Amino acid sequence: MNIDTNSANEYFSARLSSDIWFEQDNTKKLAAITTAKNKISKLPFIGTKAADNQADLFPRYYKGKLLELPDDVAKAVFEEALSLLKQENNSFEDIPDGVQSLSLGGASISFNGAKSALGLSEQSALYLDGWLRKGFDIEPEKFKEVF
Repeated sequence: MNIDTNSANEYFSARLSSDIWFEQDNTKKLAAITTAKNKISKLPFIGTKAADNQADLFPRYYKGKLLELPDDVAKAVFEEALSLLKQENNSFEDIPDGVQSLSLGGASISFNGAKSALGLSEQSALYLDGWLRKGFDIEPEKFKEVF
C-alpha cells in the first residue's frame, strides 16, 4: 500500500464513518495526508532509514532485514489524515485539552477527547503499535542496527 490519495480512497471506501473524506477535493485530501505523514514521521520508528538522505519513513533496516512500508503505517497516516479533517470541521476546536464536558445552566455537552500519548488519533495510534520504539535508546549511533 502506498501513502497517496488513491490508496487512501481505496482504504476509506471500505471503512465505516469516513464520509468526510469523500466530501473533500483532491487538494484537501493531499494536504491532510501530507500533514499526517509529517506528524507521524517525527515518531521514533523501529530500525533505521535505509539511506541517510531518505525523506520517507520506509524502507528501514531492522534486525538485519530491510522493511518496506507496512500497511499498518500507511493506514495510520490515513486515519490521522481523517482525524485532521474531522478536527478542522469541528465547531468546538478551541476547547482546551483535558476538557471532557461543558455545562451552561441546564445545557450540557460532553466531548470525546480521547487522544493517544503520541498526540495522534486513537485509531492511528493503534495501527502504529509495534512499529515504534519503546523506552530509551542508549546505544551509540554507530552500533545501531548493524546486524
